Order: sequence, then C-alpha cells, then structure tokens
Amino acid sequence: MFSADNLSILIPAHRKCVVRFSFAHFFFSVAFQSTLFFLILCSCNLTAKAQFLDSIQSSLQNKPSFIGGFATKSTFIGGFRSPIFTAKAGLDFDNRIRFGVGVSWLKLGAFDIGKDNTPFYLDKIILTLSGIDTIHPSLQFRYINLFVEYVYYNSSKWQFSIPIKFGVGDSRYKYIVNGDKFIENKHAIILYEPAVSGQYKILPWFGLGLDVGYRIMLVSNNKIGSKFNSPVYDIKVLIFWGELYKKIIKPN
Repeated sequence: MFSADNLSILIPAHRKCVVRFSFAHFFFSVAFQSTLFFLILCSCNLTAKAQFLDSIQSSLQNKPSFIGGFATKSTFIGGFRSPIFTAKAGLDFDNRIRFGVGVSWLKLGAFDIGKDNTPFYLDKIILTLSGIDTIHPSLQFRYINLFVEYVYYNSSKWQFSIPIKFGVGDSRYKYIVNGDKFIENKHAIILYEPAVSGQYKILPWFGLGLDVGYRIMLVSNNKIGSKFNSPVYDIKVLIFWGELYKKIIKPN
C-alpha cells in the first residue's frame, strides 16, 4: 500500500529533488499496470475481446469531434523538477477512443547564479576576442508525440481512461556566441509514456482531473547523461466549454 510512511523526498539547499523510492515506484507501477491492463484487453478470451473490439469499431463509426489544447505536465530530469509543455490536437470518437498528435518541449527556468543549474544549464569556458568568458549552454528536450486514449469507464460524473503516448525527437545543448548558434551533444530520443487518467465533474461545465504515469526512454541521449526516465503527473482544472456555452448562451 502506498502511504506517507514510505514516501522519502530529500530536498537539499540547491533545490535538487531526489525521489528515493516509493514516489518513483508508485508512478512506474501505475504506468506498468495501465499498459498491462491494455494488453490484457487486447489478449483476453474471444468473447471479451470481440466485445472490446466491437466497442471500438462502433465508436469509430460515429462522426468524430475535434479535441485540442495546451497542457503542462510535471516530470523530473536527473532528480530536478522539469515541466513539459504540450500542444496537441486530435479526434474523439464517441467519447470512447481518441487519437491525435502533439508537440512537447521542456520549459526551462532562468539561469540562477550561485545555484546548481545542472542538468538544465552547463558552465562552459570559451575564448573570445575580449578574453576568456563563461557561458551557460541550455538543455533542449523536445519531441513530436502520437497518442491514443481508450475511455474504459464513463458516467455522468466520473471518467477513467488509459492514455498512451509515443514520442520521437531529440535532446541537446544550445548556446549563442556573437550571434551565432551552436549545438552540442545532440542525439535522437524515442520515448514511451503510459498512464492512467481520471476526472470528476463537479458541475456540468467544471471538473477536476488527474493523470499519473511514467516516461520510459526507449532511446536516450547518453551524451547528456541525465536520467530522463521519470514519473509524470498532471493535476487538471477542466472547463467543458460545450456545457458552459449551453448554460450561458442557450440556457433553455
């Protein structure tokens, strides 16, 4: 059982967050269980499998609705909290199965003098016309992702789903000297991000949601060396714009 008694988080003065065991294990367990659940659905007995496939096929025959938006997910890189921004768009078939594509990237904070900025910024000594100088190459981590989400429970108040994401992109360090851009340690990355998602409607047009999962690097950038495998979580405030529109514009 997951409880506060086995949660150990160490935060030194330089704000590095070391998640020692339960926190990361909990998120990895959630991601593993979501993947296992999806695989079981796909490989269960013929009757259940046929019902599952019939449900998806029936949903795909409906006219899809457009979905899109912008989200920020909390992750960790090398033990440091590292928000990932995502802009995505896709199609929703009968509120049962969703497909789409997105673009995700690491959001860096400003370089903090006197603090340990690794792995987000490096200290690099270069020789310029005016002498020796120290610059700070910044980490870039970005990828295009394809996602599929299966809604396995849906009621008037609750919804639970399994979103799965595959991403392809690269990570690198970038710096600018005299107006010229330089790239170092660039390498392709491939990631897999299973999760579970739940939401609750407090009002017909307003709700709260929670996504928990784990980012698994299938191909990582060994040149950078930071640990990109990470828990992923997102606490969401949900506005159901269609319901809000009907309440405000068309109250009857």
